[in-house]
Amino acid sequence: MPNSGWHALKWNYLGNLARGMSQFFIGVLLARLLGPGPFGIVALAWMILGLGRLVADLGFGAALVQRASLSQVELRFIFTCQMAFALVLTGIGCLSAATIATYFHKPEATPMLMAMFFLFVIDCPGQTAAALLRRELNFKTVQQIGIASYLCGYVAIGIPFAYLGAGAWSLVAAQITQSVLSTCLLLRVTPVPLTPCFRCRTPGLAKFGLKVTTANLSSWAISNLDTVFIGRAFGVADLGLYSRALNLLNTPMSIIATGFQGVLFAACSRQQHDTGRLRMIYLETSAAVALVCIPVFATAALVSRTLVLGIYGERWEASVPLVAPLALAVLVNALLAINGPILMAGDQVGAELRSQAYTVLLFVPMLFIAVRYSMVATAWTVFAAYALRWALLTASTLRLTGTAAADYLRKLCFPAGFGLTVALVATGTDRCLAFLPALPRLLSVIFIATAASLLLAQQFGASFLTRNMSSLVIIERLSMPIRKFLNV
Repeated sequence: MPNSGWHALKWNYLGNLARGMSQFFIGVLLARLLGPGPFGIVALAWMILGLGRLVADLGFGAALVQRASLSQVELRFIFTCQMAFALVLTGIGCLSAATIATYFHKPEATPMLMAMFFLFVIDCPGQTAAALLRRELNFKTVQQIGIASYLCGYVAIGIPFAYLGAGAWSLVAAQITQSVLSTCLLLRVTPVPLTPCFRCRTPGLAKFGLKVTTANLSSWAISNLDTVFIGRAFGVADLGLYSRALNLLNTPMSIIATGFQGVLFAACSRQQHDTGRLRMIYLETSAAVALVCIPVFATAALVSRTLVLGIYGERWEASVPLVAPLALAVLVNALLAINGPILMAGDQVGAELRSQAYTVLLFVPMLFIAVRYSMVATAWTVFAAYALRWALLTASTLRLTGTAAADYLRKLCFPAGFGLTVALVATGTDRCLAFLPALPRLLSVIFIATAASLLLAQQFGASFLTRNMSSLVIIERLSMPIRKFLNV
């Protein structure tokens, strides 16, 4: 990976770590203050907003990063289209809020949904500015603004409102505050030309955007259909249990895997014709994500009760059976997260779209059957759908990069062994300390699992880095304490 890509990866990862940890601790505090119900309402809003944002973006955000050159006319045209669609979606959302709330048996949520729909217009200028920063690999600024706006929204508004009894409105107000501040800061750093432009003759721009939008919509369906089915079949309170269990697991995934995605897309777009380079980046990034994710999510699946009770408390005990299948689903999602940016950078969005379309076609009937039984059955169905999606996307990425399946699986052997060993140590610790209350038991499990990870890293880390991470990690640039610890 080029030097600029390495610095971008470092800042993106550090930013994701800081933001993820902030979201985790603030989320735990809000979960203890509010309980499952308000989170179910906000989960409904975020599901619909996620769909709307994909449509409003029109795939142009990715085009801003992927294109080799970009003119002012193209930038004005992209912003004009995105803003127009954002205004339309805000209007449609406000008009349909009551229908949506009634469909999920929660008519009192109508004003909250209407307020959240204004995020389309609020976020649009900031999304364009953020795409320009990612194009320049300036992930440091993107992350700084994201962290600052999140803390202002949720610490200054969300937590006090929740403490004062505002319920779901505390989450709505926090999110709107975050979005307003984020957009203002992004526009200050990277001004976006606001002069309307309704015509652009650049060949391929609209076609690329359409393919990206379609692929994103299919990805949204895979990630959110479970929310639709659970919210309708089991109600908002159970949806709150499900969404917070999933969010608990998605937090470390977003820190670990998502940190690679934006940088991979921007860096690989600059090397999209160098198949050998793409192959090396793909294999090494997959190995790195697997090395960190497998121990985390395997451990979460095996100590699910201690995890939920230790973090959220007794009010969330009903979500314990959901953690194991969702942990495995998020693990698979972390591994497949590497495929999308590389396929998109190589202008192979069609391959990604086909893989996801096949998954959606199977996912819908599977969910119809699963919700007739239980939320646990639905969670296992989510895992099965994610596993299918991973297999299909991986096959497409292997073809694009000219990588043999045996080479890919060989890269995952050490991370798998490492992760399962750490998970088994954590499980043994959990069972031995069953007499302790949940929180001190969880802290003990984390401490022992971390110690086991460090011991294994000291014994085998040098060999893993030199054989599997030679281009992703520049050993000579590691700090001396780390090099001494790893014996490299």
